[in-house]
Amino acid sequence: MKKLIYTTLILVFFSQVFSCKLEDHFLEKSLGSDVNVDSIFSSKQKSLSAIAQAYAMSLQSGITLRYDNGRISGLKAGTLSHLSGEVNDVKFSWEDTYKIQRSGMVASDSDGKALSSDGFVFNYQSIRQCYLVIENIDKVPDLTEVQKKGIKAEMYTLIAYRYEEMFKRYGGVPIIEGTLSVDSELNIPRATLRATLDHIIALCNKAISDLPDSYNASEKGRVTKGIPMCIKAEALMYAARPLFNSNTPYMSLGGNNNLICFGTHDASLWQQAIEANEQVIRWATANGYQIINTGNPLADYGTAVATPNNREVLLAFKSQSFIEAYNPHSQPGGANSMSYLQLTQYYKTDGTDQTWTGENWESYATYVNKCNELEARFKASAAIAGQQAWNNPSSHYWSSESLANASTWEKRAGSEGAGRRVKFFYMADTRDWFEFPLYRLAEFYLNLAEAYNEAGNPAQALQNLNVIRSRAGLPNVTETGQEALRKIVQREWAVEFYEENHRYFDVKHWKLTDIANGIIGGEKKGVVFEYAPGKSEGWNAWDYASYAVKPVYTGYWDNSQYLEPFPQSEVNKGYLIQNPGY
Repeated sequence: MKKLIYTTLILVFFSQVFSCKLEDHFLEKSLGSDVNVDSIFSSKQKSLSAIAQAYAMSLQSGITLRYDNGRISGLKAGTLSHLSGEVNDVKFSWEDTYKIQRSGMVASDSDGKALSSDGFVFNYQSIRQCYLVIENIDKVPDLTEVQKKGIKAEMYTLIAYRYEEMFKRYGGVPIIEGTLSVDSELNIPRATLRATLDHIIALCNKAISDLPDSYNASEKGRVTKGIPMCIKAEALMYAARPLFNSNTPYMSLGGNNNLICFGTHDASLWQQAIEANEQVIRWATANGYQIINTGNPLADYGTAVATPNNREVLLAFKSQSFIEAYNPHSQPGGANSMSYLQLTQYYKTDGTDQTWTGENWESYATYVNKCNELEARFKASAAIAGQQAWNNPSSHYWSSESLANASTWEKRAGSEGAGRRVKFFYMADTRDWFEFPLYRLAEFYLNLAEAYNEAGNPAQALQNLNVIRSRAGLPNVTETGQEALRKIVQREWAVEFYEENHRYFDVKHWKLTDIANGIIGGEKKGVVFEYAPGKSEGWNAWDYASYAVKPVYTGYWDNSQYLEPFPQSEVNKGYLIQNPGY
């Protein structure tokens, strides 16, 4: 562990400003060169730069990026949707998503690093960064004691966030509670699953009382009192779901099963999750956050997921340079196209299922008509082949470098795929930065729908579920059977949070029975087009002749993938027990 902390975990605290270009506010303050701990914490202004660095490191890790700048081993070329049947085949063999789809996650790849959805070591770099602030902020002469407490609470929140992200990926992980001494002989093993959960909750509880409900405009992006509540609520949801909350683990780890499984089904975890999620909603409601519902589902959903500083997003990562990962331009063909599996998750506007044909070719016009009948969340998330995007009239612009002042998007979905991914580009010409929602209020209503159903209270489950359905313009659900309602709630998660990096973890922690048969592993189908005579590709409606649903590739699944691998180089040091199957 010593080498993990001091060799692999380099002291990034004194690095130049983080590479992501952020909105011109608090999170854009940079460190200068030639700095040390004493100089950094010699004034409020300098210390705020160090705090901003901690934010940039903590919030960007785990977001799937096209470029990692040599620091993050997170997935490239899109979102985790690539791995959960929501986006068609990745065409580029050098992309991590392609590797995982073909051979699964591995403890080491060609670079000697774990091939997973998150940079394990980078988590501890981020945690160390936060503890450096905690341990030194008292030195700052022009900060009040209240301000110092608030900054420490911010750092504890970011630490809890990183542990929660590791919790859902790895199970129990080593717990570090400070920067530690360079001279210390360390051999810190993984904490149990229960101890890791308890640590996350303790960090959140420590932070809540010292955080404000809001900040002024120049400090947008800092965590408020509600964010540790969010982290706690999300951690308890993962704890309550079947993957962890079970008598036996998904694969045996011998005498170390408590690293990946609680060893007993604890029904009280669902009640704890209910209380934590209710706390989030009470706080959010009291502080002006709301589910955006003006009666225009397309605009409301687009605003909620893609418009900066809206009143539904509780915490977001703001960036310009990472936008390419989510840009409909960034990759051709099916790589950036919604899959057939995801397409079938959407309802028609009347709440019924769309009838999709099998492998027989049908007219392009039929395909367009069927898509036009789908609910607003589909139209806010996809642009189908040959058609303008529903969520962006032709007057709006998209670009990988800047959202404003760029060329218009072409009406192309590629040769396969239900439609181009356009979810995050609503009203694109009104801003020049990208905002990826980390916590959105809708999540906590769906958490409550799921938790109340599992706790045997369908009435409360429906009340929370229908808040989200109403915004989507869909009729209320009335189903009260637990199993049937469970499937409806899970489907709602797939639709409401498409591309927001939930689905991949949801399907694993739910232990869906068909996870190896089309969701992560197994045959994947795509919408495939035939072009009009004389056309070899499609740009406009008249370029397309017909469509069919065909198998396009086969994904990989092994039970080892329920949790992700630690880097084998760290396991080889003897302090870290590898997850089973790697």
